[in-house]
Amino acid sequence: MHRVKLHAADGGLGLVVTDRKVPGLRLEVTSGRRMLLRQPGRLVLLGKVHQWHYGVHVYRTADYLSPLPPLRADQARQIGPSDTTWFGRWAHRFASWLDDTDAGPLHNGFWILRPRRLPPYCLRGDLVTNYPAAYLDWFGDGWNGVLPLRQLPDADDARVKAYRRQAREQVLPPILLWVVTGFDGYLLIDGHCRLAAALAEGIEPPVLGLAISSDPGGDSEWLNQVTTGHVELMDRLNEQAARGLADPSRAADALARRFADMCADLPEEGRTRAWPVTGGMRAWEQQAARVAPRWTANATE
Repeated sequence: MHRVKLHAADGGLGLVVTDRKVPGLRLEVTSGRRMLLRQPGRLVLLGKVHQWHYGVHVYRTADYLSPLPPLRADQARQIGPSDTTWFGRWAHRFASWLDDTDAGPLHNGFWILRPRRLPPYCLRGDLVTNYPAAYLDWFGDGWNGVLPLRQLPDADDARVKAYRRQAREQVLPPILLWVVTGFDGYLLIDGHCRLAAALAEGIEPPVLGLAISSDPGGDSEWLNQVTTGHVELMDRLNEQAARGLADPSRAADALARRFADMCADLPEEGRTRAWPVTGGMRAWEQQAARVAPRWTANATE
């Protein structure tokens, strides 16, 4: 994975992902408006879209595993209180962990990982607290809420209490949301305890949002060309500096700013990719009947 600094002001990163055709955490769809979310060796979520597309019924199986390791208190304090570089430091850590795991959503293409300021209703009225079954209401202006993939813990949970202290110390790490257009909202893929802690303390949690760009294939090819050109220019600069023909620091800064400006012009977030359910609708029905028979029967069309 290659990283690109997109916005110096907010710490956003562009992630060029290669050699990962199919992600571990992936959305799968089949006929009959059925969908599911899968991780290696486990079924995470079932979905059934309303026949008039008024919304989607979802059921979470409690088998979800975060692609990020548990965040220790010493890591949070090492990063320190929020400042102008705080989001950038966490973005780099999250990117490394996502690159190292087979249980995350990354696949080939250009991804955007950056701070996200959500409207207040996203983590209030449109935060899904029902578990394991819920209904995401698309009627009207759409949903645009947050769906936790695990049940949110209570405010007096031991882990939540530890994060509440970090929130008071202003070192609470950000939660990680995945922008999934198939749900018209966000999946909380890491930070369930941190979100519960922030809500208990009455603060807005810091958020890093992960999304695929609007044209993964085209963006990746374009960015590879730009990256190759940037590397060639840097090599040429180093050669000139070695011969005393250039000021390496000033020229390198200029090239870095030019490279970042070009990357910042990339298209914005695009549609989330989905893969077909192996075995089609019959396989979906069999899996749903096995893990959630009552929900399958009661989820209206």
